[in-house]
Amino acid sequence: MKAIVYESNTGFTQKYAYMLSEKTGLPAYLLENAKDELDKGDEVFFLGWICSGKIRGYAKAAKLYSVEGVAAVGILSPDETTIPQLKQNNRISDIPLFYLQGGVAPERLSTIKRRILEMTARSLDKAVLKKEGDRKVINIIWNGGDFVRAENLTEILAFIGEKLRIPQQ
Repeated sequence: MKAIVYESNTGFTQKYAYMLSEKTGLPAYLLENAKDELDKGDEVFFLGWICSGKIRGYAKAAKLYSVEGVAAVGILSPDETTIPQLKQNNRISDIPLFYLQGGVAPERLSTIKRRILEMTARSLDKAVLKKEGDRKVINIIWNGGDFVRAENLTEILAFIGEKLRIPQQ
């Protein structure tokens, strides 16, 4: 594996990419800039933010590089349907897909994305909420929140370490 490549909207995915870079020694490149540093077909680990069930940048990265693993960064706490649904939505079948909870920074969103997020919050608020986690999501949407934590990377670090043959600590 040659690098970490990522697509970030408000900085949470970028934080994870930099953490992975620091812990693995692999350079981290924004997808847009990776073409200046990597060759077509190079093996990479890709991170992208989720919007409408799609992992942003993944399709483009998969065309340019040999994506060995993917991390999808979203605002929700994952459940048993998260990974299968993301795999289906993004046509990922033969590589590992990980989910990382990122965060929301409403002040960093474009007006259109902020409005869509607000509509989602209103819709969730009107729905019959069965889980405490749903209330947390609504609060995060309105007020923002950052769930990026180094400990969230444990599985990904093990995967990359195995690929790079880095001894576990």
